[in-house]
Amino acid sequence: MQKLLKHVSERIRFYRKAANLTQEELSELLNIDRSYIGKIERGEVNASLDTIERIALALKVDPFELFHKQSKGTNKDKRDFIEKINIILTNQKIEELKMLYDVIRTVQLYKNIK
Repeated sequence: MQKLLKHVSERIRFYRKAANLTQEELSELLNIDRSYIGKIERGEVNASLDTIERIALALKVDPFELFHKQSKGTNKDKRDFIEKINIILTNQKIEELKMLYDVIRTVQLYKNIK
């Protein structure tokens, strides 16, 4: 059980930082004590599923993502960047997403020309 607790706590910290939130800001969103968020992220307390779900919703990720374990052989850094980008994209309007898509396609096309 300790491995799961450590894994979930690391995922919560990862998504909080990716969302550019401090522990204090997250605790305010959840209306819980900041020190409790710290204990959760350090794996010192076993948060309830209800609390984990509330954290996930505040971080705008699917609660299952907090339990998701990357399979061996994947590029962790690449996956982390994709997850960070996904968090940013979640908050964008459709027009902004279309513009960002065009930028990505342009970069990809330019890269293929070189």
